[in-house]
Amino acid sequence: MSGRLVAFVLAAAIFALAAGAALLVLRSGAADAPATREAIVGATRFSLPSGYFRPQSRGGGRLQRLDLAAFFPDFTPAGDDADVDAKTDLAERYQRLLFISIQPADSSLDPAERPSRLYARFLETDRWSHPGGLVAAGFQAGSPFEGQELYFVAPEGRSFAARCGRPDAARKTPNTCAYDFRIDDLDVELRFPAGLLSEWQKLSEGARGLVAAARR
Repeated sequence: MSGRLVAFVLAAAIFALAAGAALLVLRSGAADAPATREAIVGATRFSLPSGYFRPQSRGGGRLQRLDLAAFFPDFTPAGDDADVDAKTDLAERYQRLLFISIQPADSSLDPAERPSRLYARFLETDRWSHPGGLVAAGFQAGSPFEGQELYFVAPEGRSFAARCGRPDAARKTPNTCAYDFRIDDLDVELRFPAGLLSEWQKLSEGARGLVAAARR
């Protein structure tokens, strides 16, 4: 065998070994991908299936804010788009998509007190009822919440109150609502499609349950 042929055979063997090693690393990486991730927000440690984590929180560790996503009504993981394919109805998917943000509670007013002690002064006098037993009112023009409406449980909205964008046929993005609540030393924001407002009890219970179950 000539020297050139020997060199060629050796090079081919080295390449095959390198390719095999790379494949093993890739397979190992997939196998070792964590089924759960941990994050620390303030003094609270969280442990959740990795599918809940949105991209900005996917690294875990100590975070200023933990961003999660879940599907209504069962609060199953929705932090990535692994369920999306060519057959996915994106509009229907959005109508079930919930975003949950968790951060340390600050010194501002407890969210349960905001409807009566903050929002009330900016609301229009007209009220109307909404399916699910909620009362609704629009925010005044020129107020900090102009262009939004408040949906709350009478009389003061302590058990539930959500701010939603006013319905607008020209809106290019889906209308969403934000429900804020405090658990011990954590402030939690739940953002959800306005079409789920009548399910406010399930939304509140599910979000609170997910946060409670994730705490360690």
